[in-house]
Amino acid sequence: MKAFNIFLVLSLATISFAQEIGIAKTSVENLPEGYGEVFTQFLSQNLESSEVIQKGKDYLFTIYPSISWEGKAYNVCFKTYKVNSLYSSQCITVNYAEDIYDRLKTLSNSEFFRLRNLKQQQISVKVKLDKPINYDKVKITSLRGDNLTRYVSVVKNGKSDLDLGNASLNLNIVILSEEGAEKLFKSLLENKKVESLVLE
Repeated sequence: MKAFNIFLVLSLATISFAQEIGIAKTSVENLPEGYGEVFTQFLSQNLESSEVIQKGKDYLFTIYPSISWEGKAYNVCFKTYKVNSLYSSQCITVNYAEDIYDRLKTLSNSEFFRLRNLKQQQISVKVKLDKPINYDKVKITSLRGDNLTRYVSVVKNGKSDLDLGNASLNLNIVILSEEGAEKLFKSLLENKKVESLVLE
């Protein structure tokens, strides 16, 4: 009986180990540096059986994410190691940050990449612009030029779900501060879509 109990404990420990995924720090290129931390946290909170890598802990799968902005597109890649050997390398490419979550769902792999289902939500965001606006629709970008959203409606007065702070205006493009871009990037990863831009 004692031998059976020991076997059971070892089996459960093995199963537990097999379910654990370590998420390494996301490398970032040509984008606001803060996107890396936002993306790492998003994966650790929404990829089943995962956590940010803990020093001294072993994982069956270790994922090394990277995100870059090249050729007017986001390139999101994952190098996955099983124990210590390269197991897979996958990438997605999207033109707008608001599409990243949907594309990540296409990578779902029953063995290790299982992204939680997040219900899509429509939100309004608020900014304080540095000059008057003469457009009904604008696109939202970061200071690095990456396209966070497609063109969204401009509302002079209204309620907002997210305050993005001060922003610059260049024709019909709203350019967020690094902090504002990080806040919006986080919301877009969570499958929230910007419906309108409210002016402060």
